[in-house]
Amino acid sequence: MVFKARRYLAAAVVVSLFIQMHIATMGYSAAPAKIVFTSMRDGNYEIYVMDSNGGNQVNLTNDPAVDWSPTWSPDGDRIAFVSSRRTYSHIYAMDSDGRNLIQLTKESNDSDPAWSPDGAKIAFTRPIEGKNQVWVMDADGGNPVQLTHIGSNQFPAWSPSGNRLAFVTWKRHRGTEIYLIDRNGNNEQRLTQDLATKTIPSWSPDGQLIAYSGLRNEVFQIYTVKTDGSGLAERLTHHLPNKSSPAWSPDGGMISYTSWSSGVPATIHLMTPDGQHLKQLSEERGYDFESDWFDPVGPRVFPAAKYATIWGAVKQPTSDVR
Repeated sequence: MVFKARRYLAAAVVVSLFIQMHIATMGYSAAPAKIVFTSMRDGNYEIYVMDSNGGNQVNLTNDPAVDWSPTWSPDGDRIAFVSSRRTYSHIYAMDSDGRNLIQLTKESNDSDPAWSPDGAKIAFTRPIEGKNQVWVMDADGGNPVQLTHIGSNQFPAWSPSGNRLAFVTWKRHRGTEIYLIDRNGNNEQRLTQDLATKTIPSWSPDGQLIAYSGLRNEVFQIYTVKTDGSGLAERLTHHLPNKSSPAWSPDGGMISYTSWSSGVPATIHLMTPDGQHLKQLSEERGYDFESDWFDPVGPRVFPAAKYATIWGAVKQPTSDVR
């Protein structure tokens, strides 16, 4: 009797997990995560949005100006991006459907906007006396404050808590390195030590890792480094083509990135956090890059690292070329 009771209990647990997985899958299908990205497929750099499975790709900007570097507001209602609509590059914001465009910055050559997790601030890059520096402003463009002052610094990225930012610095070292800084500009911390060229850091949703693209042996690949400064950087991808611009999904189960090589149009792909290729999202008909995520459902019952069986069908690599 005890054996039968245990068997029935185990069966009940399996059924319960199946129901939860089914509900989660239904929720995901009903409201897929969105990815905003830059594309030159129509002969001009524009801001596009698509479902996280690559479907429903829509041009949001449709403007003769050069538009790039999009980032979602945390509620998904707005997208900030960089545009050359006033000859020099400035930061703009628009609704997620491309309407209600406003100019946020007036200074020349501002770039790299990144919305804070609470939606109140936007970090960005602004050149001062010939060197890029990291700044933070209110989400409406007001009250800009300079955070960095030493060397040349770019590509700010907020921690999930909103208390710290990662950024890339150069002209302090022979190569480029990733640093962390408090949101008020205090407590700079050097995170990487290898002097290789690095670009565009992206925090994991749990705040424990930062993904970035690094150049070694003339090839860009995706790496991760622990945010507590312990251990060495881990290389996720290998071999040509180049991989750059990593962006973590809100649930932590995937990383989007740009794949590119000489003479081949850049495309956006998905991989798991261990570097297994999942899917190519955009077609080879233009230069697609700089992706950023928004999930209208919010965090679901994974990350995949803890629920590998849930993602079993999805996580099967579609290619062993990484």
